[in-house]
Amino acid sequence: MLKNTENSYGLIARILHWVISFSIIGLICVGFFMSSMESSPEKFELYGMHKAFGVIVLSLIVFRIIWRLCDKVVLPPSGLPQMIRLAAKSGHFLLYVFMLIMPISGIMMSRFGGHDIPVFGLFVIPAFEKNGELATIFHTIHVTAIWGFIAVIIMHIGAAFYHHFIRKDNVLMRMIKQL
Repeated sequence: MLKNTENSYGLIARILHWVISFSIIGLICVGFFMSSMESSPEKFELYGMHKAFGVIVLSLIVFRIIWRLCDKVVLPPSGLPQMIRLAAKSGHFLLYVFMLIMPISGIMMSRFGGHDIPVFGLFVIPAFEKNGELATIFHTIHVTAIWGFIAVIIMHIGAAFYHHFIRKDNVLMRMIKQL
């Protein structure tokens, strides 16, 4: 089934979840790796790929948000304490905030830094007139927000394992397969 039910995520939501999740984790790893590299043609090629993939992932995130707004809401398991429901809502909200902050700040940092963003030969996001102050602000947002994003991702994964191994409910499984 493509769409959600009250008790399970549909195929589209599950595919978007896993593709975006693994893409974000990959972008984070590449981001740390490339920022530790010495200046070289390889480093700048990696920056270009990081930016291009970031634009693609942002497009998927926007599609995911639209899909989520149009699709049925999957209900939490019955008997879930109110505090856990609130933590889940807050955690998901923060994931979406960071999923938007990271690519947008990266794109803006690059554009205000005077750099075009070619996206795999499909299109180019043109640079703005170079503005070092704004580029620095967006750089600071990008490199600071990643730590909050990593913390929320770790909590999200931990919560999935908590549901699966401690509470023994179907929260994790309904994101893996149709129930």
